[in-house]
Amino acid sequence: MAPGDAGILNSLLDLEYHAIAAYSAGLPLLHPEDGGRAAKQFLGQELAHAVALQDLVKDAKAKPAKPRASYDLGSPRTGEEVLVLLHKLENAQLAGYLAMIPLLAPGKVRSAVAAIFANEAQHLAVIRSRLGRAPAPEPLVTGRE
Repeated sequence: MAPGDAGILNSLLDLEYHAIAAYSAGLPLLHPEDGGRAAKQFLGQELAHAVALQDLVKDAKAKPAKPRASYDLGSPRTGEEVLVLLHKLENAQLAGYLAMIPLLAPGKVRSAVAAIFANEAQHLAVIRSRLGRAPAPEPLVTGRE
């Protein structure tokens, strides 16, 4: 693991915490058939991503970042507005992961983070489908829609 990996991992951890806050707050507004079941599953995966990143930070002999006291989630009032928020946050996660993965030391850390990135891309495809959009608007995931 490279010396700067812990800082990069903590930056990615903050993106995960933001998504966890959004999924947790948004679930009550999502009907199960309109994305609620998927969002519940994705929340579990986001929590697992956070634990994985925390463990990688600890492996680097550093202290994992803690969640902020609050995150700006706007004021979604409908399930569709929650999905729009989740779409925005999943895109932000993808952009963050794409920017940070090349900065990580090759090997275990980079491959673990790349696996999380791939799972985030799956989340985005499902959310886009629930919003009536094409699951993959481009052949490559960019995090910039």
